[in-house]
Amino acid sequence: MRVVHLNQDPGIAPAKKKGAAVHVACMRRAFERRGATVAGLDVPGREAALGALTALQADGGIDLIYERYALDADAGASFAREHGVPLVLEVNAPLLFEAAEHRGRAVAVEDEARERAVLCAAHVVLCVSNGVADYVRRHGIDPHRVIVRPNGVDADVFRPRAASDTLRNELGLDRRFVIGFHGRLRPWHGFENVVAAARRLAERGVDAHVLAVGEGDFAQALQPLAPERWTHVPWVPHDAVARYVACFDVLALGYRAEDACYFSPLKLFEALAAGAAAVVPTAGDLTGLLEHERDALFYPPGDVEALTLALQRVATDEPLRRRLVREGSQLAARHSWDAIARDVLSAATTERAR
Repeated sequence: MRVVHLNQDPGIAPAKKKGAAVHVACMRRAFERRGATVAGLDVPGREAALGALTALQADGGIDLIYERYALDADAGASFAREHGVPLVLEVNAPLLFEAAEHRGRAVAVEDEARERAVLCAAHVVLCVSNGVADYVRRHGIDPHRVIVRPNGVDADVFRPRAASDTLRNELGLDRRFVIGFHGRLRPWHGFENVVAAARRLAERGVDAHVLAVGEGDFAQALQPLAPERWTHVPWVPHDAVARYVACFDVLALGYRAEDACYFSPLKLFEALAAGAAAVVPTAGDLTGLLEHERDALFYPPGDVEALTLALQRVATDEPLRRRLVREGSQLAARHSWDAIARDVLSAATTERAR
């Protein structure tokens, strides 16, 4: 099978320093591991994308277009309709809503009509959360064509720290309780809540240390902590970041109560696969993916004191921590990129036949 992975977002080329670029690269590799021949197209601009698709169709044909949905991008949908090629559309967020909410865009009737047309053209719409799926269904999409799969993990890359790995020692983190964060710092991460909880832990006698890996103004965000209680490592390549994530004792998600939680954080299963425990808010799909006291600890979103107490439990209750790590790693293993690629190919075949 020849799969064209189409990405028309100019900000998400595979080499970009952001999680979305990692997502693109991981899905392409997953399709290849499923036996597909993958042509990656990172082509902003409608005419350029149509030209590239036409060239590929003429040179051996296209069996499936798998497109990461981008705002105002309808080349994949237009080509699929005209040439009778199956289209799977991956939707990671309610993009028009975000454009209006966060970037001040005035959404016109034409914008909504274009988005609806693109969604309707897809044989299958893959959504990363139930919140995104609800957004898609409100456009009148046949529910049978909508599947929900959270973002996955490459368990061959993200693994528990090897006994011979000295990175944690090199970072001065031995015997410390390491609260980790990796990725690009964004306002909706609620990272300030994690920092506040780490400070309270230190005041209560827990030797807590925040290890942040990635792009963003971490120095400003971590300022409330004493300098010896945090480390920031600038962005490192995806394969290399796994060693740093394996230094985490816990991944804490700090999402705020006032923010919509419709995304699927890459960092969650990566940290679980690397041997970290998870402390997460009762928000979005997290309560359906994880089970309290089994593979995660939950707390009310935005409640810093509850977050602090949950982290304190992980730091001081060794049997609990071992259980969270063991069950969390098993959960992560069931959410691989390969499994998503398998489900996409199966759903596309079934829906086309239907």
